[in-house]
Amino acid sequence: MGYIIYFLIGLIVGILGMYLITKSKVSKDAIKESTKEVKDSNPAVEIRKENIQKLEKMIAGKPLTEKITNDEVQEFLDISDATAERYLNDLEHRGLIKQFGEVGQDVYYQKI
Repeated sequence: MGYIIYFLIGLIVGILGMYLITKSKVSKDAIKESTKEVKDSNPAVEIRKENIQKLEKMIAGKPLTEKITNDEVQEFLDISDATAERYLNDLEHRGLIKQFGEVGQDVYYQKI
């Protein structure tokens, strides 16, 4: 009789454990999905996308030989120096422009 009680207790604990694990997985999936929605609707991401598109259009309208500077991008998009540098680096990594110069005022970019 004692073994039957131990068996039933073990069975109940096992079922309860499986229920809790399954519930935990659902919660993790729900958290991942809600985090994705927040990232997708982030206004900063939308502004960055719009600014990159504006910058791409500006560069597309320039002749191949014309220089593009960080200061010009800052003024055109009304953004900080660091943000302009990130945008230009992004375009450079995508193969749309090439950097000339290493640091400071000597740095400029040209359309490829």
